[in-house]
Amino acid sequence: MPLWVGILLGAVLAVVLLVAGLGWWGINLFIGQATTAMTEHPVIQRCIGKIDNVSFDMVATGNDSREDGFAFRVRGTRGSGLVDAVFTTTDADHEQIDAGELHLDNGKTVSLDPDSEDDDALDQSCP
Repeated sequence: MPLWVGILLGAVLAVVLLVAGLGWWGINLFIGQATTAMTEHPVIQRCIGKIDNVSFDMVATGNDSREDGFAFRVRGTRGSGLVDAVFTTTDADHEQIDAGELHLDNGKTVSLDPDSEDDDALDQSCP
């Protein structure tokens, strides 16, 4: 194999690894910002409690028909479930939840829409 082929393959591999690394870094940055948004959301605070664990659910995200919809499995001190929500970037360092649902592992679903906070319904849905 000529030297130039080895150099070309090395350069292509380096570019692929760089792009993959930047993608991984960007995803982790978004997951951190989304975790902060979920931690601060009043419905999630009431139903899940202090969040212990968050994992990105790629399958549920892929099944979401909304353009900015993402899904995360969350576990906290009061319960666990699937957050299926629209995350909107408010600035370079923050995301917010604009709409969505919290599907609790007890089978109940609670709206994350800020306009539909009904404390009585929320108290009956959360553990």
